[in-house]
Amino acid sequence: MKPALLLASLLCLACAREDTAALHRRPIPPTAASGWARLPLDADAQRQLQGAWIGDSAGRSIPFLEAREGLWEARTLPLKHLLTGKDGDGRPTVEFSLKLPKGWQVGERETLKLDFELDGHAPWVAQVKAERRREDGGDGGAFIAYDPVSPFHLYDLSPSGSRHTLDLPWDGQRYRLTLLASQGEAPRIRGLSARAETRPEALETELALDGTLAPEPGRPRTWRLTLPDTERVVGLELVLAPPAAPLAPDIHLGESPETEQTWACGDLVWNLPALRTRSTRIALAPRLAKTITLSLPEGATPQSLRVLIRRQTLILPVEAGQSYSLHLGGEPKPAPGNLGALPSLRTLASAAPLTLGPSEPDPQGIPHRIGADERARPWMPWVAGIVVLALAAVAWRLLKGSPAA
Repeated sequence: MKPALLLASLLCLACAREDTAALHRRPIPPTAASGWARLPLDADAQRQLQGAWIGDSAGRSIPFLEAREGLWEARTLPLKHLLTGKDGDGRPTVEFSLKLPKGWQVGERETLKLDFELDGHAPWVAQVKAERRREDGGDGGAFIAYDPVSPFHLYDLSPSGSRHTLDLPWDGQRYRLTLLASQGEAPRIRGLSARAETRPEALETELALDGTLAPEPGRPRTWRLTLPDTERVVGLELVLAPPAAPLAPDIHLGESPETEQTWACGDLVWNLPALRTRSTRIALAPRLAKTITLSLPEGATPQSLRVLIRRQTLILPVEAGQSYSLHLGGEPKPAPGNLGALPSLRTLASAAPLTLGPSEPDPQGIPHRIGADERARPWMPWVAGIVVLALAAVAWRLLKGSPAA
């Protein structure tokens, strides 16, 4: 009888529910206006994104999307009132307005991707002065210049590489672009096309980490930078020791030196004080990385490196005055439907991001549910051994109590 009781106790222990102490939630302060909202995650929440869900004050699951390139399909926008030529200083310039599809407003996608048709003699590098205004005159009818963190550049340094594409935040309807020659002669603008895209990583980075580049032993002209933690890297700010003509560095990203993968760099960097021109920004497709290895051509030396971080962002519809929470540490609570089927991200890029509050216990969380077979699996060798011993004991008693014995 005792072996049977022991066996039953072990089976009950194997099937016990997991403790809910791992469940926690992060409150999201209410917003003043209803509509689309962005919720950037911090490093801790980003690591627990798998299984996360967003709930309202009643515990109902709210649908959300993870921001990523191509979340909404890119759309080519026809141009109207296209004018190309030169400004009063003889610099190539183009003006145009966007013809919006039926039902669209300015900002239906976060980014305008502009493809230039240029006619020039390489090598040349040109800084782009980009300005925009609203067609309805809501900004007084005057063009307002963009003020980017890093200047916009187009270039043709064949065979080293070229760039004839420019990404701009979409917050206007009429645009004026002027090419300012930094090297060589600025090309003539022969034509232009525009596409509206959703590219959350093209927005301003939210974190920039300064790091120390250490020479890589046994690898000449190679340096390594290690971050304190694995982060979602979207770009680099690389300052070269002057003078340095435009060049494309070799970049390797990974969560460890053993997992590093090569990034095909499409951006050139340079530092030419004599020409008063410098380019430092290298854009990367979002990638989780902790180590960054940089290789430069003979004679080029890095002066400093900043790693640009944009942590994962969730996109969700919110109601004014409603409180929400991000639930972590357990099973996800599905929300019905698919937000990706909606056609619009209206005003998402200009909306102030939401913030996460401190961690607190989660009475609405769902603990991890482990199947009975999975719960019992770690105990099965012990259970099998006890069963064998119990059967052996019963057989021994039977043998001892038999007349033949």
